[in-house]
Amino acid sequence: MKAKPSLEQASCIVALLGIQDRRIPLQSRLVAERLGISTSYLKKIVQHLAAAHIVKTVPGRDGGIVLTRDPQAITLLDVFDAIEGHSPFVQNTGLVNKVFGLELKEEFQATYHLKHFKDQQPVANVLAIFKQAEARYRQQLATLTIGAVLPTDGAQLLQLDWTKWLTR
Repeated sequence: MKAKPSLEQASCIVALLGIQDRRIPLQSRLVAERLGISTSYLKKIVQHLAAAHIVKTVPGRDGGIVLTRDPQAITLLDVFDAIEGHSPFVQNTGLVNKVFGLELKEEFQATYHLKHFKDQQPVANVLAIFKQAEARYRQQLATLTIGAVLPTDGAQLLQLDWTKWLTR
């Protein structure tokens, strides 16, 4: 599986916003500059995150982007699903059955006069292994929140207005 480059960018956006004072929207232009991407590309990423209810945009002169939830309530799986979607990594198209004729096992054995034929690890099981691996991958992403990776100031998550730092 190869993740889209926007997954890393989305993770950075959510982390930036996790530190940003939630009463002060972070200007899209500043986020785009910090990530080294165009504002139009940032807008596409933000649209995916907004559709997943991770961020929202605030219009106006003092507008920008803010998180819709506490960073401790946003998992890496939330961000992954927002960008990559919910489609399985590997889809069963029926090709394995077509190529190997698994539904015609007796006919296969009769054609080749196989009396003791054993299909030790059917090729179809490979698809099940991919599905199990994906489930474990998703479980792992669900265990870590954005808040867990953010810097702290003592016991509190760091919260500040990035604008001062990003416009210096």
